[in-house]
Amino acid sequence: MTVYVVLLLFLANVANYGQRMIVSILLPAIKSEVMLTDGQLGILVGGGFALFYALAGVPLSRFADRHGRVKWLSIAIAFWSVATGMFGLARSFVQMLAARVALGVGQSVCIPVSHSLLIDHVRPESRPFALGIHSTGGVVGATLSLVLGGWLEARVGWRQALTLSAVSGVVLALLVAVTLRDPRKATPDAGVVVDTALPLRTVIRRLLSLRSYVLVLLAVCISMLVEFGLSQWLPSYYVREFSLPVAEVGFRYGLTAAIGGIPGSLLGGWLTARLTRHDIRWLVWFPAMMYTLALPIGLSMLLASSVQIALLLNGLYAFTVYTTSGALWAACFAHVAPAMRATTSAVTLFVAGVTGMALGPTLVGGMSDVLSSSQAGGHSLRTSLVFVECLAVGVIVSLLFAGRFIAREDQP
Repeated sequence: MTVYVVLLLFLANVANYGQRMIVSILLPAIKSEVMLTDGQLGILVGGGFALFYALAGVPLSRFADRHGRVKWLSIAIAFWSVATGMFGLARSFVQMLAARVALGVGQSVCIPVSHSLLIDHVRPESRPFALGIHSTGGVVGATLSLVLGGWLEARVGWRQALTLSAVSGVVLALLVAVTLRDPRKATPDAGVVVDTALPLRTVIRRLLSLRSYVLVLLAVCISMLVEFGLSQWLPSYYVREFSLPVAEVGFRYGLTAAIGGIPGSLLGGWLTARLTRHDIRWLVWFPAMMYTLALPIGLSMLLASSVQIALLLNGLYAFTVYTTSGALWAACFAHVAPAMRATTSAVTLFVAGVTGMALGPTLVGGMSDVLSSSQAGGHSLRTSLVFVECLAVGVIVSLLFAGRFIAREDQP
């Protein structure tokens, strides 16, 4: 049963990232048909989605925690899938923004509730690996959205591509509702730890008392700003810089991200689980080490003169970055009690969503608009992406400082 739970929550994350990211490969077609600026596109894929994703996460996740995690996870999947379909029907920027806001509200439930369910089902020593598998769903979802989205856009158009994505999400919502069970309800007397939601102020007080958590949260915020800014704009970057057709970018970039990201996420979770048996500080040392490798690789990728070299480095970059997912989430949960897990996940996503996910794509799009009228006009998007990638230095510094505290702080 545990394997099935991990698999189904993995698929939920596939849908989560797939329907979030499919718009990125469709941006050139959307921009051409609806006549939007880079700044408006940045708001659609960044601030318009991520701000409400962040704001809704804490209250909705706590509500789901009290009133049935599985039921509300299935409802959320259906809701955000309908929002994806509505985006495909939209005819103006305002209508598209409303659909992305709805998508953000629906998807805000997915990761906190999934983390809560996973931790209830998986033994502590296996959690970094399970969280790594769950994070791999994001890579798979993003890859499928890029490959299939680009292919469908070329054959049936971007609107129909979104409709098909929405239908697949509704089917998954039904599967979750019918087959997934919440251990709290199924075995209330079998020794399962009950993750009842504590008062929000109690959780926040505990989190703020943990210097390691605060520093890890800072690292997560910066990493989300960098990675969400890059991932939402890289497809458009390849189209503009190397004059590739959208379908080819979707296939080549999507495949590259998968070849690097999937083994990176799995290997990172497995390796972190082994390392932390000897020293818990590896929860922050390992991602700091991998980001130290990722930073020069990412800059070389963005400054490459040939698409072949850029894509090769893109795959290596995806590998190094995705190795950090399981470790970073495990570090967030390292010193919080079971009753605080779902809320800790939601609070983390709230802060990171506002400061990272919302700002990253919006910053890239806004900078690109400003630079397009300057001497860097022909490469405004590249210049913006290089600037955002340099901010990854903050991830490394924050995690190294977190390593000074994570082993010394009290267990819950």
